[in-house]
Amino acid sequence: MPNDPGLANDTCIFIEAVTGDNGTHTTKGVWWLSPDIELTGPVSGADTADAGQVNPVQVRFHRKSASSNCQFPGDESVTVQLWVGNPSLLMVPGVKGSTRRVGFIGSPLPAEGDTGVQQIDWTPPVGLSANDPQSAGQKCLVARCYPESGSPNAQNFFLPGDQHVAQHNLCLISTTAKQITFTVNTVNPAVSLNPLLPTEVTEVKLRAILDLFPNSFVRQTVLQRLQSVNGFQRLRKAALPGGFAFDLGGLQAFQIINHSTEGVTPPLHTPLPFFEARVALRTRVVVKLTFNASLQGVSAGDACIFHLLQSNISDVPQGGLTLVVLKL
Repeated sequence: MPNDPGLANDTCIFIEAVTGDNGTHTTKGVWWLSPDIELTGPVSGADTADAGQVNPVQVRFHRKSASSNCQFPGDESVTVQLWVGNPSLLMVPGVKGSTRRVGFIGSPLPAEGDTGVQQIDWTPPVGLSANDPQSAGQKCLVARCYPESGSPNAQNFFLPGDQHVAQHNLCLISTTAKQITFTVNTVNPAVSLNPLLPTEVTEVKLRAILDLFPNSFVRQTVLQRLQSVNGFQRLRKAALPGGFAFDLGGLQAFQIINHSTEGVTPPLHTPLPFFEARVALRTRVVVKLTFNASLQGVSAGDACIFHLLQSNISDVPQGGLTLVVLKL
């Protein structure tokens, strides 16, 4: 996985993508639920911003121990950046409407083997369009922490590989409806190699998975969100009778595979219900996608965990978001 060349002189400062990964980010598993980034709206609570009010965001970063023999440039402080956006599979800096940097601050350098915590107080302006990355509501966040002498790339976060960067993309819906529709942004992050064509069309792969057997990290993260939600009883452990899918209307879609419905047996190598398609998207332009799921036959109190994913056509992960749907 590529790393940010502007931060290559440091291998000591890191932010965790998964609890206990010590900065070694992998493309396996759910790497977009970083425990080191926490937004708490003063009214709306976790992962949700309130307009016109101070919304504290806690960003944790770590420094490897002396025994790790990591490389450090000798700086005296750490720079912490925070980016916010609307629910997104993938956020890219420098792309209009994708994300907005709302924090850029120096923080004391932790001792070797220790952890630093920086609070960033973000006040979303009142009256913004819902399409604005800084608008109120459920938010996706990216944090980047690095020695002050670093020069991070302005067009790429280098997620999930770079140890200085992580994202937290978790959204929760509570509903009595029998069908949910969820709008999510995404971006084709490819950069045109033709200077005469700043944007072109290439393919990406979209995937939605119903996680019936969440690992301990996902389970703990989701239950932490659900424990204070009235009506929650259990995590769903069975497929959905009505299935789920991305709405591909208006998109050039290819190789559509739908194993999301109860009674349709997924391939042996993918035991979880899923929907998958290749779509053609313009590069570095925000696109709105619609995800639909039928809750017909789902018992009140069940919470369904969906992972919405994007990769390139070679299955190299580009972004992800976890959507928790609670049937009331």
